[in-house]
Amino acid sequence: MASTIEGFQQLAEGLIGFAQSLFQDVRARGPQAIYYRIRDFDIRDVDITNLQLSLIMLITVATGFASMVILANLRPEQVAPGPSKENRALGAGSVAQEKEGAPPIPPPTQVVSLRVYPIKSCRGFEVEHTRLKKSGLLLDRNWMFVDKADNKFMTIRSDASMTLIDTNIIEGTGEFKGAQMLEVSIHGTDGSVIIPAFPTAKWLEANTKLSTVEIWEAETDGYEYGPEINKIFCDYFNKDVALVYKGPTARNVAVNGRSELYGKETPHMFADVMSLQVASEASIKDLNKHLEARAKEDPTITALTIERFRPNIIVRGRDSHPWEEDTWKRIRLTTTIAAEEALYRVDLDVVARCARCQVPNVNPNTAEKHPHQPWDELMKFRRVDKGGVAKYKPCFGMLCVPKNEGKIQVGAVLEVLETTDKHLYNTAKFKDL
Repeated sequence: MASTIEGFQQLAEGLIGFAQSLFQDVRARGPQAIYYRIRDFDIRDVDITNLQLSLIMLITVATGFASMVILANLRPEQVAPGPSKENRALGAGSVAQEKEGAPPIPPPTQVVSLRVYPIKSCRGFEVEHTRLKKSGLLLDRNWMFVDKADNKFMTIRSDASMTLIDTNIIEGTGEFKGAQMLEVSIHGTDGSVIIPAFPTAKWLEANTKLSTVEIWEAETDGYEYGPEINKIFCDYFNKDVALVYKGPTARNVAVNGRSELYGKETPHMFADVMSLQVASEASIKDLNKHLEARAKEDPTITALTIERFRPNIIVRGRDSHPWEEDTWKRIRLTTTIAAEEALYRVDLDVVARCARCQVPNVNPNTAEKHPHQPWDELMKFRRVDKGGVAKYKPCFGMLCVPKNEGKIQVGAVLEVLETTDKHLYNTAKFKDL
């Protein structure tokens, strides 16, 4: 009996010592220390002279229990998750709505091109990524030319040679080192000027004058550049003209985006009537199929690039369903930027079809205007809107108002959230679509 009690005392002392040793070892090397203890265990190291087999088994069980206790205490305390942080880059979070009687919602598609036109009616350029503001894509239509005889805006509609004025973003030098600059040049010549792409109020005050200008029979303000900038353009147009940067007074979107139809006012820059135009690659392909048939009779008819229609955002669309953008009412652009670990969702209200003039007849590479196409062909199958002047014009592309702002890049996903068959140019209220 005495030997048994002595054995239990030795067992207790051994367990305490073992637990302390194991705990320190786990602290130093981590939970894997338990594995090494078990791996290196050798029964021959155990003195069983005064211990019965049952005591050895008890030691084994106690060791396992002690190990579990130690591991449990080493686990980090679990904290209940708090409310998720709101990502300020995300849109309002509305979801797709299937309305009874409305056209079916098409599957998502991708953005394949982003185009910016810094100067109204002049040549733009493609970008891989940019920022979509409520006034449109960053830098889009921030400038325009005016005829100094009456300070009215100039347009390709009356002077196709405007498309030979190129624009480009370059890095600044000298006092503008590190800044982005807008280079404006005349195609095929050495003539060019360079101005700040994002002019400060101080720079504008020192280098321009605030003037009243007219666009589409409405007055607005603009910062007019001086003779040192305007000279090459006066020579090019053979008359007195001025480059103008949009002034501080709000110029609101028109047609279906005006407050009477949209429900609120939305400022934008020098675009004709709306902040943003979205078009489909599938639709330009379908138009080119029509033109290809006409080209057999008229060899001057060639395939068109979508640049002819001067959209900002071009999506892939479905070749089997061209023109399905006619039915969009609300869309969402989702851009994932891995480097920022960020997700941007920008929601757009699609307020109207874009009723076309004959600007797409102008070849942007040569400034030559075709006497018939694509206007004539579009008039045959794209007079699809019975609202206002659109009854007499073909439609290509959709006019949109951004509901929030965010980054966007090529490859972004476009989802259609709601459709309608009630678009009426400059007539229908958005809430009734």
